[in-house]
Amino acid sequence: MNYFTYHQRLLFGLLAVILLACEQSSNEFFVSPQGNDENSGAIDQPLATLAQALEAVQARTTPPEKGFTIYLREGAYPLQESVLIEENLSTMPLRIRAYADEEVVIHGGRTLPAEQFEKVSDPTILQRLPTESREHVQQIELSEVGVNTVDSIQQAGMGLPKVAPPPELFFNGEAMTLARWPNTGYTCVSSVIDPGSNPRSYQPDIPPSAPNYVPPEKRDDPWRGFTIGYDDPRLKRWASAEDAWMFGYWYWDWADGIVRISEVDTVEQQIATEHASWYSVREDQRFYAFNLLEELDEPGEWYLDRGTNILYFYPPTPLADADIQISLLEEPLVVLNEAANVTIEKITFEVTRGHGVQMTGGENNTIAGCTFRRLGQKGVVIGRETTDDDLATKGGTNNGVVSCDIYDTGAGGILLQGGDRLTLEAGNNYAENNHIHHYSRIRKTYTEAIQIHGVGNRAAHNLIHDAPHAAILFRGNDHTIEYNEIHHVCQEADDAGAIYTGRDWTYRGNQLQYNFIHHVGGIDGQIGVFGIYLDDAMSSVVAHGNVFYSIWRAFHIGGGRDHRITNNLIIRGQESIRYDDRAYRRDPWFAGTMDEEHGTLYVRLRQVPYLEEPWASRYPQLVTILEGDPGIPSGSILEHNLIYDSPPMNLAEIVQQQSDIRNNLVVEPETNSWFVNEDSLDFRFKENISVADSLAGFEEIPFAKIGLMEDK
Repeated sequence: MNYFTYHQRLLFGLLAVILLACEQSSNEFFVSPQGNDENSGAIDQPLATLAQALEAVQARTTPPEKGFTIYLREGAYPLQESVLIEENLSTMPLRIRAYADEEVVIHGGRTLPAEQFEKVSDPTILQRLPTESREHVQQIELSEVGVNTVDSIQQAGMGLPKVAPPPELFFNGEAMTLARWPNTGYTCVSSVIDPGSNPRSYQPDIPPSAPNYVPPEKRDDPWRGFTIGYDDPRLKRWASAEDAWMFGYWYWDWADGIVRISEVDTVEQQIATEHASWYSVREDQRFYAFNLLEELDEPGEWYLDRGTNILYFYPPTPLADADIQISLLEEPLVVLNEAANVTIEKITFEVTRGHGVQMTGGENNTIAGCTFRRLGQKGVVIGRETTDDDLATKGGTNNGVVSCDIYDTGAGGILLQGGDRLTLEAGNNYAENNHIHHYSRIRKTYTEAIQIHGVGNRAAHNLIHDAPHAAILFRGNDHTIEYNEIHHVCQEADDAGAIYTGRDWTYRGNQLQYNFIHHVGGIDGQIGVFGIYLDDAMSSVVAHGNVFYSIWRAFHIGGGRDHRITNNLIIRGQESIRYDDRAYRRDPWFAGTMDEEHGTLYVRLRQVPYLEEPWASRYPQLVTILEGDPGIPSGSILEHNLIYDSPPMNLAEIVQQQSDIRNNLVVEPETNSWFVNEDSLDFRFKENISVADSLAGFEEIPFAKIGLMEDK
């Protein structure tokens, strides 16, 4: 019996058409690990991949005014290639985010089934393994789980192009250690048999006046390896090792590098390398050897034989039910290429050899509330990694990283490029309210939590801690670094700073204000580590209202000019402010930098139109810098600085003559502290303390506003 009239059936048909039209014009797509890329993308018919959802967005010929949202449902999304978001995908706002509070993970690795590991039985391999680990080491043939080739280790470090590190092994969320010696820390170079080449001395910015200059007629292969001696009999085991490498601070304690071992001579007790390190090598410098099956002797260590594609692993706990992953993808997990108006939210990016997200160009893109961990390189790159100091960066405009957690990365946290140094057009890119910690576990130096290049970018309200080298490095003009809390960085370094820049007269207009830097200490080196380091004639920085506590030296100013160091609070440091005159004295080690033809300072000055507009109006002091001796540290102002239970400023005589040093106060406290609660690091002044009475002109520092904001 037909229970519906003709008009009722017509009405239902019209409703169905309307509902279908609504569905087709919906601005939402859903993706699920249990989905299918043949589905519509509705919440009950999710797609399987983010790439397919992006294609569905692109296919919409009439996008809604509010743009699109792609929801990722809970689960893991493994990638074998980058997800690409290009300009034509983002004419309208596009949000990519986890659905509700579901946990979404995008990774570039492969899971290794625990049940496919087995004990080592090959007598040859057992003989190479240390006696104490032979009963514990497990093996898995990677080709049996779909991993047919694994990229080789490459030389990397100071002075070399940025390359992806080799694959890593993760066990229950922890990075495992490539079998190494010693198991922790470092050993030292006992003797140098042949220092090899010094590639740095062959660079075009090394003038004949420099002490490390090598005349052309005496130059050999710039990458000829070095040979060092050893005295530990254990190293005899390495004689048959294949593809063994060493990581070290080979010459300076701020320059790391990895080099491949070419030979272990057990008769002469020597180790030869295939390549030179950037500054050559010298005795007593720190290093360790790694990628040695012969040193797989502790729980948590592993080794991959690339010839047989067999992975050997000494698990720290039983394998049953363990989560074991190997990182494989070399490229970034997500790439935004000239995209605009894209927001990526509440997603975890992990287990990859590359970066988490990289943006090149574009505008108004935001990475918000995401987690980046267990990465081989950086969490977010806005721009492009390069060994050159680009004048016109590729970071686009108004792009930012907000309220993200970034940790356990191989080579830093965020690269923030943007702006054009030739025109001084600002990038307005930003890193705000991010928690960045325990970073740079593979590439140790100059892989900061935040690197800022270009013009007019900002790092604010970030919490940065626990790292081998610096927290923030900036290059360029008109950047703002403010309200950041930084502690326990530079832990493996000497001659380094929590906030660092250097060797350029043209980096002007930069503001460092209201940062709290504390508990910064490095190795027991010759020079020390610092809170703010303005190195090698860096000039024209405004540092105002910063708070330093328990730091070896708050400021280290390497002979620059036109600084404004005002209203800073320095508490219980071994030193306070050191301002030297290296450029004026032409110290032998620095004279090459001041060479008018080849020296870095002059070369970089000529690279920018400093005599033309808008440079001439923006930085008038730069226009006349070559009139007279540019090495004179003149034009700076140091005033209203409060130095509390720390030594007075250490200023070169010519600094005192050529700069305005006034109204600073050194306080040797009585029993009662001036601060609300020093034990809990609350350095607001007590109500009964009126600093202005002791130091006229001192402005209250908004200490409570420093660090992460409450809505993190």
